[in-house]
Amino acid sequence: MNGIEGQAGRKTGCSTGHVFSPFIVTKKWIAPAALWIAALALGIYAKAPEIPGSHGPMAPRVPQLPPDPRELLFMLGVGSVVWYAVAMALPFLLLAARGVDTEKQKPARIARLSFAIFIALFALTAVIEFLVAYRGVASKPSFLSFLPVALRQDLLAWIALAAFVVAFELRRRSMRARLERERLRAQIAEHRLVALTSQLHPHFLFNTLQGISTLIHRDPDAADEMLSKLSDLLRDLLRHRDTALVSLDEELKYIRTYLDISKFRFADRLSFTVEADQSVGKMKVPLFILQPLVENALNHGIGARAEGGKICVRAHERGGRLQLEVEDNGGGLDAPPEDGVGLTNTRDRLHTMYGTDHSLELEAIATGGVIARIDVPTR
Repeated sequence: MNGIEGQAGRKTGCSTGHVFSPFIVTKKWIAPAALWIAALALGIYAKAPEIPGSHGPMAPRVPQLPPDPRELLFMLGVGSVVWYAVAMALPFLLLAARGVDTEKQKPARIARLSFAIFIALFALTAVIEFLVAYRGVASKPSFLSFLPVALRQDLLAWIALAAFVVAFELRRRSMRARLERERLRAQIAEHRLVALTSQLHPHFLFNTLQGISTLIHRDPDAADEMLSKLSDLLRDLLRHRDTALVSLDEELKYIRTYLDISKFRFADRLSFTVEADQSVGKMKVPLFILQPLVENALNHGIGARAEGGKICVRAHERGGRLQLEVEDNGGGLDAPPEDGVGLTNTRDRLHTMYGTDHSLELEAIATGGVIARIDVPTR
């Protein structure tokens, strides 16, 4: 879900850019501008054939192809009055179409206005053609008798131009609407990620405070130090209270602090290691995504064992995917586990962030213990 990453990345320092940047808007006009310049250049390059009795731009078509390609272009209409009229009108019609608000104006009114502009352009072109074709000619026909000729020569060109403007504008609006839908979808998903992450904080805080409460009478110094570590962790988490994603380095820092806090509760019964490839440190992951897995390992893995145990947190990149693992050497899985608050929340956040392109599995180890493994695309 690249759109989600883009929105979340904007708040966490990822350089994603805004979907409606001036560069993108400018880039859209390169193709029509190039077409417009090419049309004017072809019109200048075209040359009317030298036929006795002809009248410049209104020269009649000849049955055989002329040897000069410039004359052939003119026979095809390039360089005529309507050619220049269409080329000059194109950028203005594109700008006018862009300014039409289809939500505030009725379709019938837009259609009437477009038809009036179309007729006005055709009539103006016909008048200019008549004046250019018969300038200095004594026995010129009336404009009304010339109108059917102009209709036959110019109508198709203006229809083609109108079709091009409509097609170009519809495509532009469709692309903009699609980008806006993606932006809104990403924004909604990010807000959902933040909401789901915030649900973890009371759950995690309650369990930690319960551990502090147990230590207060048994080991006040340990309880005081545990409370100090908790304050440091909460201070760091509050910096990201409106953030959906953090770097893996930051996530692992939080997990180390959380495991340090847990050591006060388990004393010498708990040891842990945190391992990560150097290449994955800057990758983005949902905030606090590993905490429920570590908490699961503490409570259901080694918590019930009198001798305690060890927790290993690992992060690796394999085949273009990021794998996060939390392994304990506890009693293993006696039965298929039921998701509690933490695991359910984690699955929901992974689905919101990555759609179906992720996995979260709990795997029993033959020698005892469980591996919780998250597999997601690299970000």
